[in-house]
Amino acid sequence: YYVENFDTVFAVKSVLDELERQMGTRFDSAYITGDFGDAWFTMTAKNTVWNGEHKITDGDIQSQLSSICPPDGFHPMHIIPLRYDTPTARNMLTPIGHIDRQLISAFGAICYSDARMNEIYNILRRAHITSNGFFDPTFVLNASIRKQNETVMFIDMGAASITCAIWNDRGPVWHNKIMHGGTDITNDVADKLKIDFDSAEQIKRRVASLIPSQMDRFTPADTAYGFSRADVNEIVSAHIVNMIGELKDTVIGAFEKYKPNKIVLTGGGAHADGVCDFIENTFGITAETLPNDAALRGLADYIWDLNAARRAAYIARSERAARRMQRISKLFQRKPKQKKQFIPIMPSTLCFDMSADTTYSLFAAGNISMVHVDIMDGFYVDQIAGSINELRYIREHTNAHLHVHLMTESPAVWAADAVAAGADTVIVSTNTSGVRAALRVIHAAGKRAGIALHPDSSVTILKPILREIDEVMVMAVVPGAAGQSFNPDALHKIAILAATRKKYGLKFKISVDGGINENTAQMCWNMGADFLVSGSYLAHASDFPLAVQSMLHHE
Repeated sequence: YYVENFDTVFAVKSVLDELERQMGTRFDSAYITGDFGDAWFTMTAKNTVWNGEHKITDGDIQSQLSSICPPDGFHPMHIIPLRYDTPTARNMLTPIGHIDRQLISAFGAICYSDARMNEIYNILRRAHITSNGFFDPTFVLNASIRKQNETVMFIDMGAASITCAIWNDRGPVWHNKIMHGGTDITNDVADKLKIDFDSAEQIKRRVASLIPSQMDRFTPADTAYGFSRADVNEIVSAHIVNMIGELKDTVIGAFEKYKPNKIVLTGGGAHADGVCDFIENTFGITAETLPNDAALRGLADYIWDLNAARRAAYIARSERAARRMQRISKLFQRKPKQKKQFIPIMPSTLCFDMSADTTYSLFAAGNISMVHVDIMDGFYVDQIAGSINELRYIREHTNAHLHVHLMTESPAVWAADAVAAGADTVIVSTNTSGVRAALRVIHAAGKRAGIALHPDSSVTILKPILREIDEVMVMAVVPGAAGQSFNPDALHKIAILAATRKKYGLKFKISVDGGINENTAQMCWNMGADFLVSGSYLAHASDFPLAVQSMLHHE
């Protein structure tokens, strides 16, 4: 659950209250990651010599760790062993139990400001929560994202600073902060355009881009003000270029020494259009952008793995109890109820009378659990169809999952209205302005967000955001009218998306809309589709349930 507010105590309390309501439990403590302020990093070697043969113990390692002294005002958050050597053994995984006369250890220490940590402790106390431990974001991202034999440079473009760290199989080999961030950009936008900070922040997030457009100079950044998108982006791009330049000057020695395989970007600043490409060009290696909650999910994965032994013991106990109950239940066993079949077919409301009760009865007869709603504003496509009011009416008359495709300009505004009207999944169209802003609105509301790929658009335009979306809807017809014939080019796009999803372990679903019937459905399933939208074929079928069944995947 996510709450954004500059009053951190209020945000933490709001999150805790909502999670406690959802889960029916009470939280007293939490694992913490985030921006911990000023950082200090060092790689240091420690040498211990004994008079004779000595069996190395955990206490010997602890003694070396205790001798690592950060500067005044800092304390270690993580000390990671980089290697252990003795006169008779090199680069040991662990020296404990080894017998030798000397131990040389190398450690990487990530330290943070005492003053900032005291502020965080005070925030937690006021929010009535204690800490189970603090974790540097790059530490948990390394644990959850980096693969073996990879050297990764993590760049977090946060509100207060840019954090950069390089990790390899040994551990952290470089870690630093550039004390400029998104708040500096917002302050400059507010100052130069004479608006308040909150408005500047919202406008920056909505329009920030390093990719200039000829229309930006003539497109208002916000209808409430007289300046254009170009006016905002001149300020934003100057800051980002300077920040990345300063970062490059700082990291270049370590970058050339350790030669990272790729760059992983996180933080709000990383999601502005063109930032990922700019950083790729600056450093000359591949970069990828992770969602805003990547560090939090990485921390969850790390803590989950730490508790592997406890989980295994719990599962073993549960399985023993289940076997005992199974033996007992056989005495009173009844025939289980047949599980209702999930139907991955979505009827399109364009082809049905959604004001008629018989339509909803028809959907129930076909076991339909998802309904596709098209909304057209007359600008993105020539036709005007569907509306927020119609969506609200449909929501009042069905419990089905409402899958809404916005064929509209300014999708962020429409997305907020669609969510308020009851949409469960909101699909925005490519070639519209503000796609990323719309995705943020949808995710902030806790709903599924997707992109509809126009028949004229290449799959490659989705590359920067595939990790941010829940679904790609491949349009097999030109958006705007029902009854068009299926375009076979869609099959190639489905296959590319399915292969990309498998190769990179991505989670998005693939849906297809346009010209879907019993024959084209099988082609789509075979290419890797997960859901299909059908309008004319289902609407004109003499037997609706039979028509639905005819489109299911035949092995």
